[in-house]
Amino acid sequence: MQLTNVIDHLHQVGIETELFGDASLEVSQIASLQTAQASNISFLSDKRRVNELKETQAGVVLVKPEHKDTSDAVKIIVSDPYYAYAVVAQLLNPVFKEPHGIAPSASVDASSELADSVSVLAHASVDQNSKIGENTVVMAGARIGRNVQIGRNVQIGPNVVVMHDCVIGDDVTIEAGSVIGGDGFGWANHKGQWIKVPQIGRVVIGNRVSIGNNCTIDRGAIEDTIIEDGCIIDNLVHIAHNVVLGEGSAIAGQVGFAGSTTLGKHCTVAGQAGFAGHLEVGDQVHILAKAGVTHSLPKAGVYAGFPAINASDWQKNSVRSRNLDKMAKQIKSLEKAIYSETQN
Repeated sequence: MQLTNVIDHLHQVGIETELFGDASLEVSQIASLQTAQASNISFLSDKRRVNELKETQAGVVLVKPEHKDTSDAVKIIVSDPYYAYAVVAQLLNPVFKEPHGIAPSASVDASSELADSVSVLAHASVDQNSKIGENTVVMAGARIGRNVQIGRNVQIGPNVVVMHDCVIGDDVTIEAGSVIGGDGFGWANHKGQWIKVPQIGRVVIGNRVSIGNNCTIDRGAIEDTIIEDGCIIDNLVHIAHNVVLGEGSAIAGQVGFAGSTTLGKHCTVAGQAGFAGHLEVGDQVHILAKAGVTHSLPKAGVYAGFPAINASDWQKNSVRSRNLDKMAKQIKSLEKAIYSETQN
């Protein structure tokens, strides 16, 4: 693809650019600064990698204005190189378009309503009274339960299960193996015996949500489990019954939410963090990796540790904990000195 077309595409999505070099250059793919060749576009978003920019063999680099003189490559100056990289990567790697229609081995109940442009691939199934919107793809082996509503431009990955009555908005991606709307963990204990509590809520997923591989989002016990617009969820995340994830929040891999916890809008949760149940977490809260959230966090900020506290306090405590043995010896020495002084 000619570089001119790449620049035109950046302008179409609202990215302002300044070019230093030959716009007629042909480019074929995105690559890292270390591995790029003359036909590749690369980018610098981390100033710690400036030396890699100086040495790169890339034909084109996306950089901020302060790095325009750092490389001999053709340069596209942008304010946010990582965002521009994402846009260019999408342009050079378009999503494969599945053919419309229902595969011979797929099963679609006659009572369900599918738009003409829907694709249902091999061995997938759609149960009674479900509705699926335009340009949605149900990939091989996926199962859509009864009374499910799925919007437009949705990709249901291979072997995904969407259980009965769930609602999925527009422009949603659910990757392979995820289960949407399985039973929440609802049990009552009576004289030592566990009694199953029927889970009668749904999972309701908004628009522009991305859900990774092998995630589980449980249906609500009474009210719904809700994933609001624009959330992104990494692989192997567990979201229990009646959890609410606020708009625009990002959840990294292996995070777990216990039931009825609400996460605010535009939050981020790093890998392997865990949340106890029935908590209220405010907007713009950022949880660092492996944190244990055991109490509500209503105020915006960065939290870490177990139990999760303000990250700066946790960092101070962490430094001090590494010196506990030294401090204990110092205290013991002082105690001996004080005791010796009192005996004289």
